Amino acid sequence: MGGNAFPDLVVPRMKPQDYQRVKQFALENLSKRHPDATNMPEAPGKLDYGDVDLIIELPSPTLFLYKEVALGFGTEHIKPNHPTYSFAVPLRDKHDGLQAFAQVDVQVCPPGYRSWTVFLHGYGDLGSILGVFNYGFGFTSRNDGFYVRIKEQETQNWSASQVFLNNDPDLVMKFLGLDKHKYAQGFKTEKEVFDWTVASRLFNRGLVEKRGNQSEMRTRMEKRPMFRRFISEYLPNLPDNEANLEETRDTHTRAALAFFGKQDEFNTRRAKVLVENAEKHAWYVIKTTVLTPFAKLESKRLNEVVRALKRFVAFSDGKPYIHDVPAMDTESQARFAPFVNDADEIDSEVRDWIVGNWEEVKARERQRVKGSRRLAVQQG
Repeated sequence: MGGNAFPDLVVPRMKPQDYQRVKQFALENLSKRHPDATNMPEAPGKLDYGDVDLIIELPSPTLFLYKEVALGFGTEHIKPNHPTYSFAVPLRDKHDGLQAFAQVDVQVCPPGYRSWTVFLHGYGDLGSILGVFNYGFGFTSRNDGFYVRIKEQETQNWSASQVFLNNDPDLVMKFLGLDKHKYAQGFKTEKEVFDWTVASRLFNRGLVEKRGNQSEMRTRMEKRPMFRRFISEYLPNLPDNEANLEETRDTHTRAALAFFGKQDEFNTRRAKVLVENAEKHAWYVIKTTVLTPFAKLESKRLNEVVRALKRFVAFSDGKPYIHDVPAMDTESQARFAPFVNDADEIDSEVRDWIVGNWEEVKARERQRVKGSRRLAVQQG
């Protein structure tokens, strides 16, 4: 979307009358194969258009026959980038003596996702603006729905940190405090869109302005005029509102989990993340305060010993010992985090045991590796 899929072709911005003509042509042709085809709601008040955005629903594993659609559009220029397929449709008029094209984007979504897809991508940059509000408080909108992120995991694994909440636009709008009736009626002006978005419970002017200095935001402003006008023109002219006090991310997270009924899933996943994070930190402490200074281990040997300790050490009544059967998966391995205190000090008995036994544990791991290799050769 945005009209930039074909940099090697002449793709001028379209006047409203040209846009309507191309949209009608594309819809008529696409509807022959996909009767449910429709266009995304346009941003209000636009003087010209970079592309035409259409949407269809297609059940998996049905393939979108985009080459046959291209024949109907009368073009050989296609940029398939699922779920969006871009077509360069020839225009009647030349542009500086060269053949001009109009970009038509067809977005494919699964059955039942049309309303969410329209909410995410319709009305110009509306979804992008809401996304900026949501981001600061730990929420993300994706093609398949509205998510809340686990704060303690997002910097390590962004995708895994996201917990699905819902993909019903009406419910999401209700949670955000946005008027779904106004949304359904549509917007006559760009200002109406902006006024509607800032009613969100997640709108915080200070957070948005702070994020506006980031490179990702500057890039988006360069590429998206409507988004740029919101940030650089509309936002600075908003009156100061004492009621717009910064609420905490945790407050909004708890509200969302209660509203969408996702407390149990979120709490279970977060608890696991906290255990994993504590264990990672414990091993950092062990490596930097025990193995490196006392065992004089570096690099490859250090990693080998850490693997061996994880696999062959178990605890009984808080005392470490060498287990005969290696624990090869993370879930079954002993936890060292309980033996590291808040001052990053490891329990003295555990520390001394590691210093006195790491060589034996390493030998066990090397023996295990040799045995695995011999078995592989015999079976191979």
